[in-house]
Amino acid sequence: MKKYCAFFALLLSAVFSANAQFTEINGVSKTVKPNNVRLFKVVMGRIEEIANTTPNANGSFTLKFQPEYKGYYAIGFGDKYEILDKYKIYAKGNDKINLELNDSTYVLNGENTKENQVLYQWYKLAYKVECRSVYFNRGKRNMQGFFPELQNLVSTSRNWMTGKETGNAEFDQLMKSTIDHDLAYFTMAFIISPRASKPNPNDYTEYVKSFNAEQYLQTEELLKFPYGTTLLRSLVAFKTQDYYNSAWEKQLPGISSDVLKGEFVLSKMAAVKSYTNYQELNDAYNKYFLTIDQKERVKKIEAGLQKFKPGTAAVNFTCWDASGKEVSLSDFKGKIVLVDVWATWCGPCNKEIPYLKKLEEEFQGKDVVFLGVSVDEVKDKEKWKSFLINNQLEGVQVFAGGWHQSTIAKSYNINGIPRFMLFDRNGNIINVDAPRPSDPKLKEVLNEWLSKPL
Repeated sequence: MKKYCAFFALLLSAVFSANAQFTEINGVSKTVKPNNVRLFKVVMGRIEEIANTTPNANGSFTLKFQPEYKGYYAIGFGDKYEILDKYKIYAKGNDKINLELNDSTYVLNGENTKENQVLYQWYKLAYKVECRSVYFNRGKRNMQGFFPELQNLVSTSRNWMTGKETGNAEFDQLMKSTIDHDLAYFTMAFIISPRASKPNPNDYTEYVKSFNAEQYLQTEELLKFPYGTTLLRSLVAFKTQDYYNSAWEKQLPGISSDVLKGEFVLSKMAAVKSYTNYQELNDAYNKYFLTIDQKERVKKIEAGLQKFKPGTAAVNFTCWDASGKEVSLSDFKGKIVLVDVWATWCGPCNKEIPYLKKLEEEFQGKDVVFLGVSVDEVKDKEKWKSFLINNQLEGVQVFAGGWHQSTIAKSYNINGIPRFMLFDRNGNIINVDAPRPSDPKLKEVLNEWLSKPL
């Protein structure tokens, strides 16, 4: 009986395998620098790599996969976390795609589905506008010339799909949405992207003047596209005219869709460096994490920050003061320690110095140690010493001997400065990404912990 069951299971497996709908991509990479070709799926407006291959000596490659869904995937090269140099392709299974990848574009050739042919025609039509907006740092920029060019593309796009129906009604509808969202993406990229000079609103053409960010924030449609979450953040910034998302909590009510609210919060949560800050965000906004994907990402963020949970023993580190004496975090057990990780060349660090000095004065004589840790390079040690004297920096000042080489940077995942960290009297973590001295919250936290019984 067991033999029959095993045989039947094997037969079923063979049947399902035979019926599996695969998409085959055959291509040639003609990039100047050899690159691995990467294939991505689109998950909630972001890309996730599902396969990659190294082209052979003549640049040829093949990728064969079973699509998880009918819709957009992306193919290209470069950083797998970056949407640049990735091109949309449509896959539904039981289809073939033939293309060529170049340094700044892709070309369809040979046998291709009607869906990809239409998608490619739109890509070619929109190519110049996309280059000037999304890839603005790769060539000369003419601020005034962009908007008329965009307006021309908008005008052409209005009836562009007429006569281009593919027989796939689902795709045809997606393609109309693609045109609409691509235009929004190009517009937002040009206006929001950081650059030396910002576009002048006086140069806006009809499309931009009447642009309604709200219409894209009502449903989850934009999450079908590889640039979805990038577009989401840009739309919110444009709608509120807060291009740096400095008050993003106030921007949240401007997003109609709760799923999009969840994505917006997750984009902020992904940058959190401490468990304390993660917990605050999760407590306040977890009601917006509605999809399985969102909930899984929250769990992953939490798991990555577990070692920085309040009450966890601090990872000790040792540095050297100006005289060469060793100083360790563990030397200050019995006191609350505020660690300031900084460097002489860091502008934002220097802006905190006046606030830090004021804080030191206010807590003078109390059980608080102010420990400044410089991550200047070893070659700049004398410069650091002079900086201490010239700026009359007090507290305990130590030298870590470089940023990426230092124990403190590695132990606490310090990828940006200034970074302030708080530790309690027992040498346990309070917050490894504490508020800066310029933020009144830091004083509140210090007073709170000073008032706790020994």
